[in-house]
Amino acid sequence: MEATKRFTLFRFLAALLLAVLFSGVAYVLYEVGLYYSYLDAYSGHIVRGDQTAAREGMEDLNYFYQLSDELHLRWLADKYLFKDSVYHRAAFNYVAGDFDGVVNKDLQGQEGFWAYYLRANANWRIAQGKYANGLNLKDKAEKEKQLKAADDLAKDLVKDDYALAVKADPNGSLPSSWNYDLVSDDGARKKGLQPKPAPIKVKLGIPIPGGKSGPGPKGEKDKGKAGTKPQDLDNKGGEQPGGKPGGKPKPRG
Repeated sequence: MEATKRFTLFRFLAALLLAVLFSGVAYVLYEVGLYYSYLDAYSGHIVRGDQTAAREGMEDLNYFYQLSDELHLRWLADKYLFKDSVYHRAAFNYVAGDFDGVVNKDLQGQEGFWAYYLRANANWRIAQGKYANGLNLKDKAEKEKQLKAADDLAKDLVKDDYALAVKADPNGSLPSSWNYDLVSDDGARKKGLQPKPAPIKVKLGIPIPGGKSGPGPKGEKDKGKAGTKPQDLDNKGGEQPGGKPGGKPKPRG
């Protein structure tokens, strides 16, 4: 009959080391899963063009960048987890309207589908701004110069980046090739550069001087007491789409 194995300090330390190791791995895997949840929510904010939600989402992603620094794993995270982080920042600046920042800071010298595509989109918005400003110039010669500069920007840099995006697109998606066709056509490009008319806002209700109104429809006499104020259809309020996953990133410190 074998003697019962006795407890030793070596076995205790080995078990403790394994417990710490497995706990650390589980914690890292949990944070990785949480990161992808927040990244998915952030992508939704960008697609919807929700600048406020995107700003909060960018702050949430920054938590994970900082956490990787604190764990001394940034070199590993940058290689496998955060390799597209430059595009996350560029996408936020695009939604925020900082097109110069996207072109000259975030994506300067960058290559790859998203670099070409986002840079082309930003340059197109810059060209639209130049064209709109040129239309307001009174000096005819200066006006023509500004309009030509805007068209040249769209015809050259924008078209070139869209062409590279078409070649680099791993999924053969439609937007980049569609945009390339538009900027390659002189008529379509000129039409696209021209300022769009402001959308017409439809008002609900009939405004009454003094903020009061008469009785409402039959059976709703009491509803007219507070006055009928006009309301924009595009500003109905209510719960915003999207929302965040559970487990708010912990603040540093």
